[in-house]
Amino acid sequence: MLRELTINDFTSVLGEGKATPGGGAAAALSASLAAALTSMVFNLTIDKKAAKDYPESVVTSMKEAREATDRFRNRYLKLMVDDAESFDGLMAAFSLPKETEEEKAQRKSSIDSAKERVLEIPYQLVKESFEMYDALKIATEYGNKNAISDAGVAAILIHSAIEGAALNVFINLAGSEVNEENISLKAQTDDYVEKSKSFKEDIVATVIDKIYGRQ
Repeated sequence: MLRELTINDFTSVLGEGKATPGGGAAAALSASLAAALTSMVFNLTIDKKAAKDYPESVVTSMKEAREATDRFRNRYLKLMVDDAESFDGLMAAFSLPKETEEEKAQRKSSIDSAKERVLEIPYQLVKESFEMYDALKIATEYGNKNAISDAGVAAILIHSAIEGAALNVFINLAGSEVNEENISLKAQTDDYVEKSKSFKEDIVATVIDKIYGRQ
């Protein structure tokens, strides 16, 4: 199972030239790394000297955000596996026999279902990665300044995950029927990418200001 591989083994498998794992799984891993880094920032802040002057409401917000990042980390790893499995499922559907009319109908139904799944997973990753920004903003504003660069790296990674997953949405849409639903899906994905880019740039700018004592 992908999530049980060592880093060395995962990158080796990723580079083998097989269809899976691919960019979608790599994007999901990027999101999981972003969640882990954000959690690290909270763990270096909560119950530490860095948070001693914070009001209880801020500490509570950080604790809730930390819990969210832990959930996200595991969810993104699941989506990493789902992405690879969904594409494997599509390839299996294309390999089904098509000698009889009944087989052709069954094959088409399987391919259609598999295509829906292959499109659904990266879009889920786009949406759920975007949800990380709430926690990231809290980490950037209140996180231990000695770890603030890690919040910036997390922002870069989560945006990378969103852009990467979006590319998978687009390539799957390119091979799908042009209809209102798919047009809407493309527009929604574009919107997530643009908003993510803005959020990422704001967080990185804030991090740089804090590094140089401008905030």
